[in-house]
Amino acid sequence: MIWILGLLACGEKTADSATETPTTVDATLRLLDVESGSPIADIAVTSGDSSSTTGGDGRATVSVDASNTYTLRASDESAMDHLYQGVAGEDAFEVVGFLVDRSTTNMVFSFMNVSQSSDNGIVVAALDRPDLSPAAGASALLEGSSDGAFIFNAAGMPASGNTIEEGGSSFVFFPNVDVGEWSLEAFGDGETTCSAFPAGESTYTVNVEADAVSVVVFSCE
Repeated sequence: MIWILGLLACGEKTADSATETPTTVDATLRLLDVESGSPIADIAVTSGDSSSTTGGDGRATVSVDASNTYTLRASDESAMDHLYQGVAGEDAFEVVGFLVDRSTTNMVFSFMNVSQSSDNGIVVAALDRPDLSPAAGASALLEGSSDGAFIFNAAGMPASGNTIEEGGSSFVFFPNVDVGEWSLEAFGDGETTCSAFPAGESTYTVNVEADAVSVVVFSCE
């Protein structure tokens, strides 16, 4: 939000205006069930000292620093912490995401013959078009590599790869990532450019924690 302050000077018919840059903006995380798409209520969402809980519509709003990186942490005892990360601008914004429980995560990783260590984290690049549909043809690299990456293909099954398929899901998964900061880069399909939502660039330094899922949403247009 930008506040415009009209400042009246002492001179006759003289007006001045100044723009005050906000220090924080509202960030809303809307959590949906990965299978049904229904909103998930009663999930704790935090960002720094700001906290909230998702309501019946799956939404929780917290404050984040304007024009800076943010992390929206969703916590529930049935799942790893999900850390939604990106770059805020000067306006309020909403991130739509999923909270995947441990049993579902373990089932998918088992299908891919991946043994996820609790000492490591998972990185997810969510590649969406502005209407939130999957950005088919877009891809993601973690530290310049796609080693171990997998997607959900057009058949709805997990498959090795780092490029979103037509009819598939929006997500590129990187399992067993060491704790620390990693460079995550998203690429459009040749006609589009992907940027960390809502005000970032195509490359984002993602923070990885042990036994947590770090999600960066990219908007591709």
